[in-house]
Order: sequence, then C-alpha cells, then structure tokens
Amino acid sequence: MHRWWPGRRIDIAARLTVNRSLRASCQRGRSLPLIDLAHGDASRPVRADTPPVHEQLRTVALTLFVEHGFQAVSLRQLAMALGMQAGSLYNHMESKQILLFELIEEHETDLLDLLEADDPCQADGLTRLRSYVDLHIRYNLMHQHRLVLARRESRCLSAEQRASIEATRQAHVDHLEKILRQIPSPAAAEQSSAVARSLMSILEDAPTWWSPDDAPAVEGFIAVVTHMAVGGLAGPSAEQSLPLARSA
Repeated sequence: MHRWWPGRRIDIAARLTVNRSLRASCQRGRSLPLIDLAHGDASRPVRADTPPVHEQLRTVALTLFVEHGFQAVSLRQLAMALGMQAGSLYNHMESKQILLFELIEEHETDLLDLLEADDPCQADGLTRLRSYVDLHIRYNLMHQHRLVLARRESRCLSAEQRASIEATRQAHVDHLEKILRQIPSPAAAEQSSAVARSLMSILEDAPTWWSPDDAPAVEGFIAVVTHMAVGGLAGPSAEQSLPLARSA
C-alpha cells in the first residue's frame, strides 16, 4: 500500500518491521509511555526512505492538529514550527489535507497490520479475542494523539480519502468478527457483527479512561472488556468460563 505523497511509499514488510518494534513495547505487565511528540515517536524507527524534514513535519503537524484542530492550523504555523518559509513546505508534502490523510491512514493500517501479524491464529477463540483486545488497547495507549486525530479530524478528508480510511476500519471489524465467530455459541453468526462494532467503540474510547502508566488498571480493563464481549456473544455459560483476572 502506498501513501498519497510519493515520497512516502512503503510496503507491508516495512510496516511489519515497525510493528515488531511496537509489539516489543506492548509486552503485558509493562507500563506504556506516552509518545514524546516534541522529539518524535520513539517507538517507531526512522525509515530509510523517509526524508528527515518530512518526518519532522509529520511530528509537528500531529502536535498542532491535535492541540488546535486541523482547520485552525495554517501552513504558516507549520512552517514557523519547522523554521522555514511556508512555500518551502511543498518540497516535503503535497498538501495539508494529504498530510492529514497520511497521518490517519498510517495509524489505521499500522494497527491493522499489528493485529493481524500478532494474531495467534491456531489458538481458540477466547485466546484470540483476548490477544486482539490486549493489542488494540495497548497500541492506542501508546498512540493517543494519533487516535484523537483519526477520530476527530477524519471529517476534514475528501470523500475518496474517507472511503479509504473506512475500508481499513471495516477490515478491523471483519478481522474481529472472524475471531468472535470462532467462540462456540449458537448465536455467534447472528451476534458477531453487533458485538464486534460495540467492542470497537469501547476499544477506541479506552485510552481516555486509563493512564498507560497504570499497568494493573490496564490489565484489569482488558480482562473486563474480553469478559463483556464473550458474555454478549455467547451467554452465561461462556461468560462464566472466562476468568476476570489473569496473571502476567
């Protein structure tokens, strides 16, 4: 998959390299640091094919777009933050809107790649579900600013860009539905779609409820959310079979 700006073309293998770094930081029981936006995303290695100025521009844009809103940030503000003239920005991006799309698209595709690559496909449905919930919550806790940007500023994208983002988000739901259908339940086929969409809403709101430094609270929340999903899908018998607590 390519980015809209030609200089940002990277393949799936490159994103999976990034995700291996993320998974190393997402080990259970470890506190999760917030991204230091002033110094860039330390959890994501600099890609050899990424122009350094463009990487700086992405970091600055993410900060300003989240703090002030996409429409309120001018090219002049972006340029001043980088110590350059506004006209020089076009050497490093195609447009402000495409820069926004790039940030949102990367957030969604990196998360999808991580969830698919780290899915214990041969395990039972409950194990796969807990892994999905665990990774989703930890990833978004580590990337709260990107999550806020994706949820709040998607409306500023073009129709074509929104369709691309929605296709990726639908792939998230489809992947989760496949996991839910693996959980033994007569209602799995009928309820998996509704449960998947409800669960996605909870997972996307989770970073606003918990601090990434509070590892016990995060662990407990992951167990509770998994328990709720199974209860909604499979009824009391499956719900009782899933423990609320789990040792690290």
